Amino acid sequence: MKINNTKLDKFKPASGDFEFQQFPFYWLMRVGSVYSLRMEKSLKKGGINITAWRILMILRENGTLSVSNIATHAVAKTPTITRATYKLQTEGHVIISTSDKDGRISMVELTDSGRRAIAEVTEQSKRLFENIYEGLTTEQIETLNNTLQQLFHNLAEY
Repeated sequence: MKINNTKLDKFKPASGDFEFQQFPFYWLMRVGSVYSLRMEKSLKKGGINITAWRILMILRENGTLSVSNIATHAVAKTPTITRATYKLQTEGHVIISTSDKDGRISMVELTDSGRRAIAEVTEQSKRLFENIYEGLTTEQIETLNNTLQQLFHNLAEY
């Protein structure tokens, strides 16, 4: 649905009324970048990087998944996720096998070592996550998530 409202012009980069600090993606990028920097620092203590963290968390939540499904959830390129999952397999955190239904599909499963690794880094990152939500209510976080999901779907439809 296209919105044609001059009150929204301050949010649109092509408008003469645009204000960059009112642009939601300005804040999304800033939040995302600071989050990544803080997470990388926290994860380094546990010996994993942010891509491995995302893969392990996705598997913890969803169980065994194909590499392409992990890439979809991580919003990352399949070759990047493939390389990272093979590194995680070398470290003993995941097992990669061929799908029973389609031999061309690689399935990734979390191991006990992977579950321990994610538990350790989650514990190490506990304070970071407590700080992230400081001063926010459950309703505010739910509203933010709903808004971000709508933006994601709008971009996916484009």
